[in-house]
Amino acid sequence: MQVGIYIRDYMEDPTRPMYDQIEEAAEVCRVAGSFGFHAIYMPQHFIGYPTVWPQPMQILSRLAPEAKGLRLLTGILMLPYHNPVDIAEQTVTMDQISNGRFTLGLGLGYREKELEAFGTNRRDRASRFEESLQLMKLLWSGEEVTFEGKHWTVHEGRLSLLPVQKPHPPVWVATQSRAAVRRAARMCDAAIIGPQPKWEDYKALAVMYREALEEYGTSGTLAANRSIAIGRDRDTAIREAIATGEKKASQYRGFEMQENTTVDFGLGGGRSIPEWAITGTPEECAERITQCHEEDGLEFIGLATLNLPSEHKARLEYLQMIGEEFVSRLPK
Repeated sequence: MQVGIYIRDYMEDPTRPMYDQIEEAAEVCRVAGSFGFHAIYMPQHFIGYPTVWPQPMQILSRLAPEAKGLRLLTGILMLPYHNPVDIAEQTVTMDQISNGRFTLGLGLGYREKELEAFGTNRRDRASRFEESLQLMKLLWSGEEVTFEGKHWTVHEGRLSLLPVQKPHPPVWVATQSRAAVRRAARMCDAAIIGPQPKWEDYKALAVMYREALEEYGTSGTLAANRSIAIGRDRDTAIREAIATGEKKASQYRGFEMQENTTVDFGLGGGRSIPEWAITGTPEECAERITQCHEEDGLEFIGLATLNLPSEHKARLEYLQMIGEEFVSRLPK
């Protein structure tokens, strides 16, 4: 099992200078490896006022020298919003900056406001995603590319810089619907199940992914980003997580995240924290994730924290506790 840190947790305060928060995140990265963590990941949203969303490529580039030995993951970059030539070049640059430690995590996007701002819509996003990824893989080959698709055209294009990792950095994709799971099995190196689905829906998506891999004759990694609240006892952990859990649900309600094609994200309220998050003592939380590894083949778990302290020193102590008492108990 590998464990990643949702590094935006340390950079989401709209009342403080972002530079200071980035510097605190850099310190988190400097110590994370010694606590047993394997990666940091950074999400993407646009025009998200009043919440703040520093952009992932730039943040990961800044943190790369501090995160020695850690993988750097975009979790998640909304590919249909972007020109794939640009993302292909940025991916290569990030892979070179990190000397082969970069993983490109992608998603479709879902916010109408964002889709509109980037000149697309929900109807076209899947075809834009698939066509973009196809073009990017061709460019990463280092060969001259002529490509004429529905959305993108390149004539005699060739990258002057190629990735360290061959044939290209791993491509992971967010999967919260049957179609997304099948796309991951067909086109990508891993499926990432997001933090909102209930545990029963997480398990259903994991089964779908295994079945799709078998159907397509491909191989891939099962990953999940989940929210966690660890405490000295279960009741305290849940109590500390409630306010943040409700805040996240409110945020994603405002983003209109729920769609008919996805599993239920519980944004209407009424879900208890343990139904969708990792909660309890370090031993209880480790038992839950070990079960996911043994039963579902889960190989990577990314952690966003629901009861992260507000002070920087306390945050480092909390992270150390998670590493020493939770991560250390997971399968090696």
